[in-house]
Amino acid sequence: MLLTKQQAIDIFGGSGAELGRAVGLSRARISQWPEMLAQRETDLVVGAAIRLGKKLPRGFTIARTQPRAA
Repeated sequence: MLLTKQQAIDIFGGSGAELGRAVGLSRARISQWPEMLAQRETDLVVGAAIRLGKKLPRGFTIARTQPRAA
């Protein structure tokens, strides 16, 4: 599943600057992203959202693995 640029920005409070800080890029660089993000950018955004405890859009789930019993 891929994100749109607006979905990515919305995850971080509607601010391109906040998104940029979360993923380690400038607001100017975020503004150059295409409207539909590639898998690489989507992964970057989702990873930052998980790390920072942000809510992901509907359809994204976090798989939790449980250790196998010995």
